[in-house]
Amino acid sequence: MHRLLKRQIKKYLAEHGEDESLGPFLAAVNEAYEQNERELSLIDRSLELTSTELSTRNETLRKEVDKQLVVQNELKHSLAALNATFDATGEAILAISEKGSVTKFNQMAAQLVNIDILTSPKISLLKLKKVIQQFEDRTRLAHKFRQIKNNPMTELYGQIKLIDGRFFEYHTSPQVENNEVLGRVWCFRDISELKRNEAMVQHQAFHDALTGLPNRALLDDRLSHGITYCNRFDTQLSVLFIDLDDFKKVNDNAGHQAGDAVLKEVTQRIKTCIRDVDTLARLGGDEFVVLLENLQESSISTVISHRIIDALVKPFLIEDSEFYISSSIGISMYPKDGMDTDELLRKADMAMYHAKAMGKNNHQYFDSELERSSIQQLQVENHLRDAISNQEFQLYYQPKVDLKNNKVIAVEALLRWKREGANSRPDIFIPVAEQTGLINDIGLWVLEEACRDIRNWIDKGLTVLPVAINVSPVEFRNKKLVAQFKSIISKFAIPPSAIEIEITESLFLDNIAFAKDILQALRDFGITVAVDDFGTGYSSLQYLHQLPIDILKIDKSFILELSDQPHNAAIADSIINLAHNLNLKVVAEGIENQASLSFLKHRGCDIGQGFFLYKPMPGLEFQALLERHN
Repeated sequence: MHRLLKRQIKKYLAEHGEDESLGPFLAAVNEAYEQNERELSLIDRSLELTSTELSTRNETLRKEVDKQLVVQNELKHSLAALNATFDATGEAILAISEKGSVTKFNQMAAQLVNIDILTSPKISLLKLKKVIQQFEDRTRLAHKFRQIKNNPMTELYGQIKLIDGRFFEYHTSPQVENNEVLGRVWCFRDISELKRNEAMVQHQAFHDALTGLPNRALLDDRLSHGITYCNRFDTQLSVLFIDLDDFKKVNDNAGHQAGDAVLKEVTQRIKTCIRDVDTLARLGGDEFVVLLENLQESSISTVISHRIIDALVKPFLIEDSEFYISSSIGISMYPKDGMDTDELLRKADMAMYHAKAMGKNNHQYFDSELERSSIQQLQVENHLRDAISNQEFQLYYQPKVDLKNNKVIAVEALLRWKREGANSRPDIFIPVAEQTGLINDIGLWVLEEACRDIRNWIDKGLTVLPVAINVSPVEFRNKKLVAQFKSIISKFAIPPSAIEIEITESLFLDNIAFAKDILQALRDFGITVAVDDFGTGYSSLQYLHQLPIDILKIDKSFILELSDQPHNAAIADSIINLAHNLNLKVVAEGIENQASLSFLKHRGCDIGQGFFLYKPMPGLEFQALLERHN
């Protein structure tokens, strides 16, 4: 019986007593109670299960919500990073729908295009024109738009220039979804700085850094175009190769900064002498080239050359100092002198060196004789390079005579080349040796051979006479010259007084202070110093009292024509008097007759040298002469 019903019955029976007729009724009531209890139990179980399921679902939902919050937060950060990247990129990006409205843009795009256009519901034709008007080449841009219209799926790349000078690189591609074009993305990158750098690199590649003039590469290009033009229109062109005379003095005396200033001023002066259509280029150093095109005759080359020479001979005022230079100009003509750029420049260069040889500060046209001379010089140079190792050189000695007693008191060492042909003449190969720098090795060979002969004469008990050795300006500029002289003289253990050096006046022009230091060092060592060919070229009384010299040698051109040219006699007489007043000895070379010898003796010249007295002779022959006079 249900516990609740049982409790009720007990209470009732306690009050009314037992009644058997209530049995069935009580059984039915009991069944009802139990049925209700079972149903309540089922309901509780169902509620419990439902509650558990709801709790589980709630927990699952809460976790999903938390996960969605995390994802949403991540998306928020990703979107922020994406937007930041979108704005921070170096490109202006525009997304435009098919209907013509801007659906997305970044800050770079806002800077490039008017913001009102970007935020408008639709880009109007008027506003689009305002954008297009910013481009320099609108025709080319219109062509690109037609390409897109004809093929909406096309991708385009290219560059555009704005009217304000800026350059942009662009890329555009369609926005596609399910094979349907929804719009188009345009990307623009500012490459103005890159273009400027490219232009600068391009300029540097074809222009001289100091003067801004075209360099050799650009000159070659313009010369090639000029030749093509000449062939097409039957005209001529000329190449003026300009070299500045004595420019080295500016760098040596005032420094490279002053030299650079002079080169810039030279550039400006030459520009005033040529036509606007002409090209002025700098090849480097102090070498310039002028290209004159479209010439009907060569006379214009002469006129312009004269203008340039006259312009450059005027003094250059740099930082309150005046510098004087001049120019030598070589000219080649197309088609007469050459058919390509290299040949025209080479022949103009040859003509320029000829102008220098003609005394500088002038212009010379190329001719075939110059080329023959150049070929000869190259042959001489090639042979000279092997002359020392092949023992092709030989020293000859020409005695010097005391004109008071007719005794041999000194001798000059003269270089001879034992090679057959005119090229072996000293007046041919010595200039080539000087130009190529081979003179330094040859000069050392001469000094060593002379010292070896002197040592031999000493060992034979013969009287040591001073041996004069010629030192060229090229050798003199060798910073090791003094050390080399000391080393070789010491090597053969001969007295330094046995060596005399003969130098020319031209080396004093470059740097008199440098010359003074070198000569003083040699003289302090015991070597005698003589000035050769005195009275020609750049003779100056200034250096006679500044430099440590012992002897003046009168140039033989005055001595050879003493009887025929009265002014030569006057010059020789003046040099003798000048030297004696400065306590210097005087040597007259080139004595070839009795009249010259008598004149010089009468005028009190100290020493004579020439074919009339003694011809140059090999070492053994001179040794025999020493033995006879010993």
